[in-house]
Amino acid sequence: MLRSTGVSLYYRATAELDRLRGMLRGRARLERKVGLKRITFLMRTQTRYRVEQKAHWERAIVRKNVDSAAHEHGSGWQHLRNDLARQNLMLLPRTQQQLAQYEPLAFRAVMELCASRVAPPPPPMTAQVPEEAYATRPEDPKVAHPAARRQLEECVERMLCTGRSDVLQREGPRTTQAWMDAWKEYDLGSAAQK
Repeated sequence: MLRSTGVSLYYRATAELDRLRGMLRGRARLERKVGLKRITFLMRTQTRYRVEQKAHWERAIVRKNVDSAAHEHGSGWQHLRNDLARQNLMLLPRTQQQLAQYEPLAFRAVMELCASRVAPPPPPMTAQVPEEAYATRPEDPKVAHPAARRQLEECVERMLCTGRSDVLQREGPRTTQAWMDAWKEYDLGSAAQK
């Protein structure tokens, strides 16, 4: 298995890394082997730091900056997070940090909103399911389901509210019920039965 593998498994980019030795100092700059070991060590440690620790470190700095700014207004990181959530404000910690550093008046306004007795916005209302949706389907197939009638009625009301047509106002049906029954004059099935 190992005999059939190419040499690319041990590719270390020595030719490319050798050009970076001029940026080092001491023996790592003078001797090729020492310099390559030093460069690979730095790359390895920096990669581990970036993957394992950098995000935690930077978030801690942001948290500390926001906490210090909030302390200037008599609050703190924990209270500010709670109040922002209560007021339904979507301000990420990085945005809070930028407000505190570059827009102190805006940050002060946010702090005053959190400290005020202004009621938070009401929670979003879920759409109420109409009672007709739970009605049983009629035995007669020619009778519409109550939910279909309700949906048609709402669509007609929405159409009458949005569309302002003078021709329809003069010649069309006047009421919602008349609009709902307007299709019957084009119903070929019932006309054939008559």
